[in-house]
Amino acid sequence: MEDDGGERSSFVAGLIENRAKEVGMAAFDLRSASLHLSQYIETSSSYQNTKTLLRFYDPCVIIVPPNKLAADGMVGVSELVDRCYSTVRKVVFARGCFDDTKGAVLIQNLAAEEPLALGLDTYYKQHYLSLELDPHARV
Repeated sequence: MEDDGGERSSFVAGLIENRAKEVGMAAFDLRSASLHLSQYIETSSSYQNTKTLLRFYDPCVIIVPPNKLAADGMVGVSELVDRCYSTVRKVVFARGCFDDTKGAVLIQNLAAEEPLALGLDTYYKQHYLSLELDPHARV
């Protein structure tokens, strides 16, 4: 995606959801090396909250688990990306590659090593779902 100045977006977004309709989003800015975490309950079958965040970050890549249609009519984040963000590069990781425990360990390590990351050690507990992508997982 491009902004008004013709510059490409520098965000990579990862999306995951669970059976309780909680959605976790991690948006990483490649330019500033900043990580933005969000976790929320998606109350709308149109994924309005997720769409709003995706419009805000305007990612150049979206990482998702494989398509999975829910019985209640919710299409799933992967299908949402297919339907509404077809011009954005989509990368699919197996569901097994999303691991909140490993994500929490990575954040704890970062918080211990980086003075600017103070507070992340408690922040991750509230946003565990957005930490699920294991960067070392094999696809």
